[in-house]
Amino acid sequence: MGLDKGLGPVAARHEVFHFMRRLVFLIVVLMGLLLGGAAAYSGFEGVSFWAGLLWSLDTVATVGSVPQAETLGGQITKVVLITLGLGTMLYVLITLTELFMAGDLSGLLEARRMQSKIAQLKDHYLICGFGRVGRQVARDMEGTGIPFVVIDDNPEVREFVDEMEVLHIEGQGSEDEVLIEAGIMRARGLIACIDSDAMNIFATLTARELRPDLHIVARAAEEPSERKLLAAGADDVVSPYKTSGRAMARLAIGLHIEEREGDGGALAEQVPTPTRSARPQ
Repeated sequence: MGLDKGLGPVAARHEVFHFMRRLVFLIVVLMGLLLGGAAAYSGFEGVSFWAGLLWSLDTVATVGSVPQAETLGGQITKVVLITLGLGTMLYVLITLTELFMAGDLSGLLEARRMQSKIAQLKDHYLICGFGRVGRQVARDMEGTGIPFVVIDDNPEVREFVDEMEVLHIEGQGSEDEVLIEAGIMRARGLIACIDSDAMNIFATLTARELRPDLHIVARAAEEPSERKLLAAGADDVVSPYKTSGRAMARLAIGLHIEEREGDGGALAEQVPTPTRSARPQ
């Protein structure tokens, strides 16, 4: 399988690292077989080590330019080299072909181009989570020209990432390396809007540890999570369900409130506001 071109810089490097480690292992195995075969041919056939190495290479490559081994030990060496060496060499060639033809290098290059664009950003925002809430946040920021980077490890969001053509890093917002790749040290703020409250708490904790002065807005699906997010370091916590519920109630009873005389402040009380942290700004 080739490297997925939708991977972010961190994931792309990890994929290529594992790929290259496999390739190095195969090459080491192949070299070990050739050297072992050279020593065996040298001992059994009474030739120099260099001649034995060329004999081993000829056997593995199935060239057939070297005469047949005369001793039993040499013939056994030939069988072992053909059985193990030829299969290993073919696997090395297949692995190299996969590297160049299956998109691994192009995927890594694309990830590097993405990282180059992210490295040029300053005073941008990190959007952790690209679900329905995250996509709406991205649309609003895109509409006002505010730079941002999306962080999400869900393969299902890649379609939306490609459609909106946003800067994207595949990973979790709770990982130091991923946040640093996204430029948290140069960012203006972070929005934790992952579908999981637990992941939002972890992302908030990690971001606050890396950047004590960063402004963090977090999403809370459950009311008990609001307090935990504030304790984790969020400056503001927004509950989409409470916000939408209050907005619907305001719209439903707004006309009735407006008809009340001398009750100008009642309508304002219905406007949803985020839960704010008492931490000094």
